[in-house]
Amino acid sequence: MLGLNFKDKNLKIVEKFWIFLIISAVIIVAGLVDTFFVRNMNLGVEFSGGSNIEVSVGVSEFDQNDFETAVKNWLGGDRDGDGKVETKAYDVDGNVQKSGADLSTFSFRIGMTMVEDGKTIDLNSDPDSTGEILLVTENEEIKKELKLFIEEYFENKATVEVETHVISDDVKNYTVRNAFIAVAVAVVVILIYIALRFNLLAGISAIVALLHDVLIMIAFTTIFQIPVNMTFIAAVITIVGYSINATIVVFDRIREIHALPSNVDKTDVEIANEAISSTLTRSIITTLTTLVMIVALAIFGSTAIREFAFPIIFGLLAGAYSSVLLSAPLWVKLRKLFGQENKKPSKKAKKAKQA
Repeated sequence: MLGLNFKDKNLKIVEKFWIFLIISAVIIVAGLVDTFFVRNMNLGVEFSGGSNIEVSVGVSEFDQNDFETAVKNWLGGDRDGDGKVETKAYDVDGNVQKSGADLSTFSFRIGMTMVEDGKTIDLNSDPDSTGEILLVTENEEIKKELKLFIEEYFENKATVEVETHVISDDVKNYTVRNAFIAVAVAVVVILIYIALRFNLLAGISAIVALLHDVLIMIAFTTIFQIPVNMTFIAAVITIVGYSINATIVVFDRIREIHALPSNVDKTDVEIANEAISSTLTRSIITTLTTLVMIVALAIFGSTAIREFAFPIIFGLLAGAYSSVLLSAPLWVKLRKLFGQENKKPSKKAKKAKQA
């Protein structure tokens, strides 16, 4: 099949386990250092709190970079564009997505703090004891004033719509908690399923491989500063399901080889290598065909689609890597650690083979 037949090749994957593990560890450590000590994750408004401001501009041609900079400066307190902060300054970032021939949509995010007269104000507070956080009031002002600013920017020649979406600390905490619960439930259910279908050590190996995939996704997401929002969580759960499917194929092949009377004198290393070799073509073809579609989405899709597609790409590559090069070798190492490995055939196994 396309010159990718590895079935009869003696691939010593298990023997090179530590090499593959070190490669993964280097990537994961680099990503975690970047995440916690350098740039941090690019958290979306769902996980950081604050407000998402969506600006839709109906105009045929204009410099999107200049416009984005102008809006960021305005939100940052530089209303006149002279580099000086004249009014309230919000912590802001943003991105652009082209939504049609004559419509551009810009998303800006402001955090939970505001600087006014040199003082930092917590927008999550309720200054009037009305039960309404300050960010809600600020958003209403931003919505009206920003619309006027943009209309003046385009000299009233563009159709402008401004929408705001507020995420308070309570909503943020609720979202974060549910995201972790969703991933944890998926992992636990998978562990139980594999433990019942195969054995506990296979389940542990599969879960470690899944954690590897998630950490790789986090590492590259931080390195490339892709927004981490509920779309990212959806991508993580998608990869967890996709990756475990590829891992199950390998373990299913291990079980088939293990059950053959002619293989009773084979060691775990030999069985795992044979299983990997016989499923490697399938893993490569499946990953490549899936990547073609996801890469197309990443290239031609909108910003929102790209935010989903890029983590999926990272996860697909990490999943293929862990399913082939890490899960089965780890199973071999765990069986050796717990004294369950096949070292040499028992008398009963020899009789079964001879029969």
